[in-house]
Amino acid sequence: MKKSIRIVAVILSLAMMIGVFSSCSKVVESTPVEPQDFRVTAYLVCSDDVDIEKLDYSHLSQITDFILFGAVTFDEKGDVKVSDNLANWLTTLKQATKENSNPNFYINILGPAHNSDSDNWNKQMDALGDLHKNAFESGSLEQNIKDVLVKYDVDGIFFDYEYPLKAKHWRAYDKFLISLDNVLGDDFKIGSSVSAWNLKQSKKAMNVLDLVTVMSYDLWDENGDHSSMQLARDDIEKVRKAGYDMSKIDLGIPFYARPTTKEALWYDYKQYNEKMGPDGFYTDSDDTGLTFKFNTTDMVKEKTDLAIEQGLGGVMVWHYSCDVPSDDNDSLFNAIYNAKQEAITNAKNK
Repeated sequence: MKKSIRIVAVILSLAMMIGVFSSCSKVVESTPVEPQDFRVTAYLVCSDDVDIEKLDYSHLSQITDFILFGAVTFDEKGDVKVSDNLANWLTTLKQATKENSNPNFYINILGPAHNSDSDNWNKQMDALGDLHKNAFESGSLEQNIKDVLVKYDVDGIFFDYEYPLKAKHWRAYDKFLISLDNVLGDDFKIGSSVSAWNLKQSKKAMNVLDLVTVMSYDLWDENGDHSSMQLARDDIEKVRKAGYDMSKIDLGIPFYARPTTKEALWYDYKQYNEKMGPDGFYTDSDDTGLTFKFNTTDMVKEKTDLAIEQGLGGVMVWHYSCDVPSDDNDSLFNAIYNAKQEAITNAKNK
């Protein structure tokens, strides 16, 4: 009897050891990105009510990668629709940047909206997942995307598939990404935005992704601090443990604030940078009566420093038009730029 118990104990011990090693084995070796190659990725909202001619051009030279958002969608049949203003946005931006930074341009593609009558968020996400699954399994979405990328002469495609809660939705998305990679080949890159609290992607799908932006925002700590430093640290660790190549990762930084009470309200930084306190908090006594929290220039620099130290490929900003001009001392893009330049200088002096 004692011998049997001993054998069982040994088996359990081995199982535990295997479990420990298998959980650690997800972490992959990444080649650190040199500071001069550190990406500064910015989402640029391309809505019909935004005048491209009135865009603040002062930060264009600081951006290495642009993701154009809101101009391309797909439906559950896999058909792709492009807004009329995309060509003008791309032409204008490429002309404005070709003499200095010559950044990469990606098109963000949004899928169908949920058709659920329920007020339950999980049921809404389930309905959304089913619609996306239909599109991913349509057999036509891959080529339709490639046709758009070729027509508009961009560097790749980006997906914001944030909340595929069920395993079947993740499987459909992962299988589609692998199929899309086969269709696009080496001609175009594939990027995806992820939420660190919901990482269920397969290793094969991770491998075909060229870029991954981590949406480290729209979450609060116990003090009502939106998008805190601790959240950034936690998100980086979650992504690392999930098995992503960290050189592909861009840490998301919000250039906007959310209320401490978590209402669905967003406040652009450029409208409040002179009103908020040094800690980034501001109480809107005249309008909503709510207190909301921004990332300050110091925090943005600290997050950029953290991303560099942790071996990430870059940072991502949502979104470009929220910052003040580059000649303003409160510019958030300047804070990122300064952190990058310091890292380049330090690397040269080693």
